[in-house]
Amino acid sequence: MPPVLQLTIPMTLDMLKSKKVETNNPQARCLLSTLASAMCSQHASDVEKLQQELKNVQRDMKDFKQEVTRVICKIEGTLSYMMEVVTRLETRSNCVEQQLREEEDRGIVRNKVLTFLLPREKELREKCADLERRTALDSQARLIFQY
Repeated sequence: MPPVLQLTIPMTLDMLKSKKVETNNPQARCLLSTLASAMCSQHASDVEKLQQELKNVQRDMKDFKQEVTRVICKIEGTLSYMMEVVTRLETRSNCVEQQLREEEDRGIVRNKVLTFLLPREKELREKCADLERRTALDSQARLIFQY
């Protein structure tokens, strides 16, 4: 819009509002008509720009929505996979804990058996040693009496 019209539009609007303009004067009517059509074309241009901006914003929003939906789907897939991994790890952990408990139980039983067997082994070793000594003494005594 030319600068002259930009300056005269507010003045003309003020004049129209105050109704101090003579509409009988052909020059005034021509000026008013020119100003009105300039204002209308300016408003039409502004509306067209706004509509274009609205379309751009709507397109951007649609693209953003699609991107967010894609990211959410990817996150859901990753979360599902992680839940499966956690479930498998929990199962393995439970199995290992069960095996550990069983091994501890077997260790307790082994300790009880060893607690019983070690003194018995000691007794038997002592008895064997005593018998070997006696046998050795008997052998020596027989040898001595033979001569």
